[in-house]
Amino acid sequence: MSFIQITDTHFVPGDALLYGTSPRKRLGAGVDLIRRFHGDAEAVLVTGDLAHHGEEGAYETLKEALAPLEMPVFLMMGNHDSRAPFRKVFPDAPGIEGGFIQFSLDVAGARVICLDSLNDAPGDHEGRLCDVRLSWLDRELGSVPADRQVVLALHHPPFDLGIPAMDRIKLRDGEALFEVLQKRRPAQMLLGHVHRPISGHWRGIPFYLQRAFNHQVYLSFADRKEVEFVAENPDIGIVRTSEDGIQIFTRSIGGEGEPFPHEEA
Repeated sequence: MSFIQITDTHFVPGDALLYGTSPRKRLGAGVDLIRRFHGDAEAVLVTGDLAHHGEEGAYETLKEALAPLEMPVFLMMGNHDSRAPFRKVFPDAPGIEGGFIQFSLDVAGARVICLDSLNDAPGDHEGRLCDVRLSWLDRELGSVPADRQVVLALHHPPFDLGIPAMDRIKLRDGEALFEVLQKRRPAQMLLGHVHRPISGHWRGIPFYLQRAFNHQVYLSFADRKEVEFVAENPDIGIVRTSEDGIQIFTRSIGGEGEPFPHEEA
């Protein structure tokens, strides 16, 4: 079976534009594609930066945009989010002590552990994982049955990617996170935040970064002072789990034509 990952929707209230693009229309196209081709998915997971300014009206618009999906939708925190307004609109969202939006969900063959890396310092976009969140993770890892794979989802990458403007706002508790993960190493990490499709390994743990929904980070390895954005079509990730492992398929929103039969040239 499978679940869907989307990330960095950066919603603003109503039909307002952000960087010349409508987050609501972009996500609407993604919702239509999921309903058309992937209606059998077990869940949809949104890995943070749900809203751009973290206001209540943006979360209300997001809730309306997600409503047509028939499968469960799970929402995570990113550095642009704000927990209190989010909770007003999504009061039933799962959480742990301290008000953190952390939870796990079970899909066929795997447990997906979702962390809240939102920094509590206003205006600070670096990710943080405090002792409360890490202790919860430690307990959760210990509770996963041996026959289930572990998928770890969090917004901020805990390592440098060589994109300096984004590396400056990565997760600052990467060493502490890695220490906890020695109890049970994930089979896969799912990340957001960087607005680029990137895959690889972090100290032997496979990771996958999903392309953002509203706008992408310009790919440059030069040390630019500010983050720069570029217009590209968004993607969804289709995460398929089985006894043999985990596969992630990327599907473009708006960049894919209709299928046509193979014919000899």
